[in-house]
Amino acid sequence: GGPYKSACFVGRGESYACFCPSQMLFVRTRRTAPDEKEDALTRATMYQAETRFATIKSDREVFIHCGNSMRLAMEEIAAEFQRLTNIAVVFNCGGGAELLPLIEMGGRGDLFLCHDPYEDIIRGKGLLVDSVVVGQLKPVILVPKGNPKGVTSLAALAQSNLRVAAVDSRYATAGKMLQAVLDSEPWGDAVRKNIMIETRGHSDAVLSVLTGHVDAAVVWSFLAAMYADRLDKVDCGVDFPQNIRVTLCRLKSSVNIEETTRLMEFVGSGHARKVWTKYGYRASEQD
Repeated sequence: GGPYKSACFVGRGESYACFCPSQMLFVRTRRTAPDEKEDALTRATMYQAETRFATIKSDREVFIHCGNSMRLAMEEIAAEFQRLTNIAVVFNCGGGAELLPLIEMGGRGDLFLCHDPYEDIIRGKGLLVDSVVVGQLKPVILVPKGNPKGVTSLAALAQSNLRVAAVDSRYATAGKMLQAVLDSEPWGDAVRKNIMIETRGHSDAVLSVLTGHVDAAVVWSFLAAMYADRLDKVDCGVDFPQNIRVTLCRLKSSVNIEETTRLMEFVGSGHARKVWTKYGYRASEQD
């Protein structure tokens, strides 16, 4: 399911297990966490799950498959779009790998909001009509406020007193990008030794910093904007092997042609660009 219905922690040097009834995340480690850390985990989970978006009632609609990494920004844009047009926006949110099979089966869906490589995948399968690039993502490092460990870059994560969280390269594009950099740098193996937790989703990696289980997490840049009041962002200080585009794709399964066109135009408007920027999506390589 989505990031708030499931979580996967893979511990190195410790055993981690998790269970998520409904939208509540529960984590156990071999070392019993104090009550205050359990409370912090609950608060962090509920904060991350919070959404104010509600689909309006209307006889006109757009149905969008939305990747989890873009959900909050797209919901804010969709709320304004609904207000201005009286066209309902219906969301189906999940990881790209979860949404792709639904699109391939040819079910309901006008749009697919995704990051690379999913646009190329659906184009190759003949499922894409057209698309618009709305921004770019890059991996960044998130640390507790004040950066108590003095992390300055990805290379600095090699220091011996650090515990690091990262997304699992088997499931996440950012994880693949991180591993490619670690393969190419002399300090890469030292950083790998410090990765105590690997998660299937970015939100879980962030939670591990918020609750003090690790000192830093390497995650998508949009999470830095989302948690700016509680975590500090550190640039990785390396050139990643690829730029990751965020793309809104019109699907061949689309039946709401006019409504879909209007929403695609709206996501490139001045209002929408401000929202994308607020949530940490770069407009260009230089941002």
